Amino acid sequence: MSIVRAIKDSRPVQHWLVRQGRRLLELARSEGRPERLTESRVFYALERRVREYLENKPEWGLEAGGDGLQRESFLLVRDMLDFLVAHSAGDVQRGHNRTLNRLEMLAKWPELRSRPLRCYFETTNRCNMRCRMCGQSFFRGDRVDMPREAIAQLGPLFHFMDDVSIFGYGEALLVDYIPELLDAIPPHANSWLVTNGLLLTPERNRMLIEHGLKTLFISIDAATRGTYQFVRGVDAFDRIVAQVGDLQEQKRALGSETPRLTLTFVAMQRNIAELPEFVRLARRLGVGRVIADYLVVYSRDMQAQSLYYEQERSDQIVEEAVRVAQEEGVDLTPPIRFSSPVERAVRKPRCAEPWEFIYFRADGLVQPCCTNSDGMARWVGAEFFDYWNSPAYQHLRRTLYTAGQSPWCRGCIHVCYRDIRRESAHLHIMPESESAENGQ
Repeated sequence: MSIVRAIKDSRPVQHWLVRQGRRLLELARSEGRPERLTESRVFYALERRVREYLENKPEWGLEAGGDGLQRESFLLVRDMLDFLVAHSAGDVQRGHNRTLNRLEMLAKWPELRSRPLRCYFETTNRCNMRCRMCGQSFFRGDRVDMPREAIAQLGPLFHFMDDVSIFGYGEALLVDYIPELLDAIPPHANSWLVTNGLLLTPERNRMLIEHGLKTLFISIDAATRGTYQFVRGVDAFDRIVAQVGDLQEQKRALGSETPRLTLTFVAMQRNIAELPEFVRLARRLGVGRVIADYLVVYSRDMQAQSLYYEQERSDQIVEEAVRVAQEEGVDLTPPIRFSSPVERAVRKPRCAEPWEFIYFRADGLVQPCCTNSDGMARWVGAEFFDYWNSPAYQHLRRTLYTAGQSPWCRGCIHVCYRDIRRESAHLHIMPESESAENGQ
């Protein structure tokens, strides 16, 4: 480190920056001028110091071995960014919110002023299939649709989002307001829709193109009709493949590159041998991307299908699929191989979901990720920060990666954070499935 940098990074200089920063923020507030901050080197120097301190800190968060000066600096920068978010618009506002969100995550701060960067909008928890591996096969709760009015309430939040996913526990296309929902997602955001494809028709395909859907995920899980019927429970393989072909043809006819298609594959004992051919199928359909990941077992009757018990065979077939993808020019996201080094057994080292992501459920609750089903609070008719900072949400953020964390977090099965070398990462037996098996 140079002498100049060492002086700039010294604690006396940081104390001076904090004093100057407070003065600048007071001026910006009294004058209503965000330029007081954005045109000052003090703001950027403070933000850099706080970010680098939190990024390089051995323990996650400010509470773990916290430093008083760094905490004071963080709180000041947080106030500055909060002011900038409130006094800016468009891309600039989103940029400030993104910076604030990252700092609050790095600080493991429980009460947030930033908005999330990604969301699931669950149009319904109803489904038109009963796939073997899915909880829909034993779900006993109320089946409800997200009300159309939710678009008006939640739509303004989309402005802050990088990704808006029309996805959840049910089949997204079962509701009739998809065109309105897509129109409410701003152009900068990546709009995703996940479907089993059963409801795709030429008319719906055209609607998805004309209303600007950017990415469409179609869950197929097989390369042959027989395996598809085993996994999905219906004889619809040829029909869905035909609709994928129609969608691609309509895109060409309309001169549209979107929606970009991704085919998904839940890998289990019954279908793993078809993964290389599934990649070839994607190529024949003009689909450039395939995502495959391991089955998570929710009911005992599917435990024998887990590839955790056939690791060598699974790794060999995945390696072949990777080779085929390279030959065919398909972007394959394969399952992490069981033989991968320890440092590659988990896709991401630290969970950011309680800060970056929110799941709006059709039943009116929010949950913190796609695998933790605890309802944090009700969003229907509520102010955003009231449910975003509910006691349950703050407790989850505060206790994450501690002895007091949620059982969902302790046994995490999220594709980005689970360690596939552990059996528990593949087994998540739901009490509802056992009740269903016992006829209750």
